[in-house]
Amino acid sequence: MQEINTFVPEAFNSSNTMLKKLAGVLLVITNCIVGSIFFPGCIDTKNVTYFNNLPDSVTVALKTLEAPRPLLQVNDMMQIQVGGENDKTVQYINQYFGGGAGGITTVVDIDGNIELPKIGSLHMAGLTREAARDTITNAYKEYLLDPIVAVKFGDFKFAMLGEIKAPGYFSATKEKLNIFEAIAMGGDMTQYAKRDMVKIIRDDNGKRSVLTINLNDSSILNSPDFYLHNNDIIYIESTSIKLNTENFTRTFAIVTSVISILTILLVFIKK
Repeated sequence: MQEINTFVPEAFNSSNTMLKKLAGVLLVITNCIVGSIFFPGCIDTKNVTYFNNLPDSVTVALKTLEAPRPLLQVNDMMQIQVGGENDKTVQYINQYFGGGAGGITTVVDIDGNIELPKIGSLHMAGLTREAARDTITNAYKEYLLDPIVAVKFGDFKFAMLGEIKAPGYFSATKEKLNIFEAIAMGGDMTQYAKRDMVKIIRDDNGKRSVLTINLNDSSILNSPDFYLHNNDIIYIESTSIKLNTENFTRTFAIVTSVISILTILLVFIKK
């Protein structure tokens, strides 16, 4: 009976020592993970600074850029007003879609056409505002003497995904929008964004393309890609730093949980 009494404390002491050693090892691992997370020294300020190769002079001359003329696409909205010397015909035309004095509001259909009173179907996809106005004006010359047509496009629309603080679908009333104005509408990129690998997915009436632009380079300020096209999709990739940080965070949570369990066990063993 006395031999059993002396053996049990020794077993508990052995388990206690092993748990203490294991807890010590896990504590060292945890400290390494914490150091890797909070002191990585891996985010270079140059990688989070736009056009960081600009000279330090106060004024930098940039070349004149012509903004792309917006072209009508499928699902685009149009506002059309028609005027001329035949009052009854003009009134009928402008009220055809319930527009009243404000004119006609219509949408370019899947075939790139719109339907107009008296005229019927007109192809609009791929036309600038001026070309659309001239096409509609010529079509109404059969019904009006010296027709006057005004055409207005709907809002400028684009989408942003990825490492942007407020991703989503955006619209602007202006017809000319540059990449930095778009990013500002999304609250700017996150610190994990690949500013040198920003992708723009573009669809110009079925002609699809993917552009890759470098916002760290000042050459973007003189590039035609400085301006967006209507319905562009902007995708901002994540750096590997974000993935590493997330992995470290998950590992840290697991190790912390294990240490907490071992600590509780040590407390009960000591009792």
